[in-house]
Amino acid sequence: MAVIWSSKKEIPDKMRAAAIGAAGTVISESIQTKRPPRLKSLEYIALVFLICLTAGGHDQPYPGPSSTPLAYPQPPRLPRAPRPPHPPRPPVAAASYYVDCSAASNGSGTQSSPWNTLASVSATTFTPGDKILFNRGTTCSGILEPLGSGNARSPILIDAYGTGPQPIIDGGMNTAAVQLIGQQGWEINNLEVVGGDYYGVNIAGTAPNTAYTHFRLTNLNIHDAHHTAAGNDSGEVFITIGNAGETINDIVIDGVTAHDSPVYNGIFIDAGVFPTSTSPALLGNNITIQNSSVYNVSAIGMMLFVVTNGLMQNNVVHNAGQCPPNPGCGGGTGGLMDLYCHTCIMQNNESYDIQDYSQWDGGDYDIDVWNTNNIVQYNYGHDSIGYCVSVFSADNVVNTGSIIRYNVCSNNARLANSPDPGEIFMNTNGAATSGTLDGVQVYNNTFYWNPATPGPAFNTVNANFSGTNPNLFKNNIIYSTVPYLVQTTTDFALDNNIYWTVGAAPDWQINGVDYTSFATYQSASGQDRHSLYTDPMLNTPSYHSVYRPTAAFSLLPGSPAIGAGTDVCSGIAGTCSMGTQDFWGNPLPAGSGYNIGAWQ
Repeated sequence: MAVIWSSKKEIPDKMRAAAIGAAGTVISESIQTKRPPRLKSLEYIALVFLICLTAGGHDQPYPGPSSTPLAYPQPPRLPRAPRPPHPPRPPVAAASYYVDCSAASNGSGTQSSPWNTLASVSATTFTPGDKILFNRGTTCSGILEPLGSGNARSPILIDAYGTGPQPIIDGGMNTAAVQLIGQQGWEINNLEVVGGDYYGVNIAGTAPNTAYTHFRLTNLNIHDAHHTAAGNDSGEVFITIGNAGETINDIVIDGVTAHDSPVYNGIFIDAGVFPTSTSPALLGNNITIQNSSVYNVSAIGMMLFVVTNGLMQNNVVHNAGQCPPNPGCGGGTGGLMDLYCHTCIMQNNESYDIQDYSQWDGGDYDIDVWNTNNIVQYNYGHDSIGYCVSVFSADNVVNTGSIIRYNVCSNNARLANSPDPGEIFMNTNGAATSGTLDGVQVYNNTFYWNPATPGPAFNTVNANFSGTNPNLFKNNIIYSTVPYLVQTTTDFALDNNIYWTVGAAPDWQINGVDYTSFATYQSASGQDRHSLYTDPMLNTPSYHSVYRPTAAFSLLPGSPAIGAGTDVCSGIAGTCSMGTQDFWGNPLPAGSGYNIGAWQ
């Protein structure tokens, strides 16, 4: 029978003495001295021990301490019931913090008592689901670098409240205007970001072997960072890792305008690490730039670097490559570029007026080195100093599976005395160590070729090829003001194309041999057996204005391009697709009846 005493005073003295004796000298000493609260319970522990020994029907008095163990029979041990799991800790409640830099005094961060300085924001560690809200129509000066991380389910949000124009973050000459270092799970919306020295918005990893995830930049106007580019050292949006084993994943940049700055990049994302002799590459995953624009920057408009599953769509880039010559900016220039990008797509973009401080770049769309399975489709490129679309390789690397389809390219190669013009341009020898290309497919594009320096619209003579994947140039229209149409090798299969020159006799070059008669070219080279040299009858074939063409480059009734195309996948083993739509979004015919050119 269990005995419960309501208080220490009711414990019988005899039982107390026995319990103390059984507990040993530590308890005895503690009784004689003033004990801290945690030792007061030891006397009760001893008492419980005594009760357990005397309960159970034994009449013998407790014999006291002995060196001989007691020989009482032990009851069978019952299996311990599983403990219920600890209930989850309740989540920390998300909070909203308000910033009004026009307020007279610095408050507590509530809407009625907002912070009035970025220092208060940057001194606070935020937690998942928190919101930092800036009052519209106000300007906050300094660097915005809040602490803490959110996650994909509960990101930390920076946004605007109130009415009026976007709140302004003016970074002055700080390294950046907005900066997140070693953090993740952030969404930044509806701000105007001005200044910063090297960066407008800078996001960087700091911990080796860490995968950072979930960043959103939406509806931002970012401009006037101060640094003059000297290589790839700066950008209005600059997202990068800095240590071995790091990646940055799940990035969406949507509705961002980056402009008017001497920094190197408009929007630059370096999401992973190169392979080494002892470790493979680690590529950041699921990176998107969409509905955004870049203009008036020193070198590159938009770049995805060390990425898998990358997408650049519905963007406009113009007047990149503004770096002046002598000494230049120490790197390449271009509109939209993929570099070490695996399974990446550029689609529905417009790029124009791209410049270059050298003679080699300044193109609209660039499938650069170390790429695999890239697609450039439904894009409009015009009036740039270099090419419309390029494919490169170097460093003994094979660039595999590049597809260029349903694009409209017009009036590019604006550089006078260009050493190597081309609307479609391929080169594998531009680095100290060359690379090769494998499986380049160029089909159903329309080119208005009007270069400042006469040269071939399709130019691959400085490219080396390897592997067994087919390289093809089919279903394309070249409408040219110069004689030179094609300069390539038998590494490519050419067929079902339409060529036309205005006021100039045509020229095709295969394996270094020039042909000025189309019939002779077909019979001697074995190329373009089903192609035509004729006016393709295009609607407004010389259009090269700003904004994507709506009617220009479509086929007029009676055009010889109608129904004269081929299924480029015919005879190709493995994965091959004609795509799903043309440049204008028209669905493709099912299985046959393809047109030549970008209009279906």
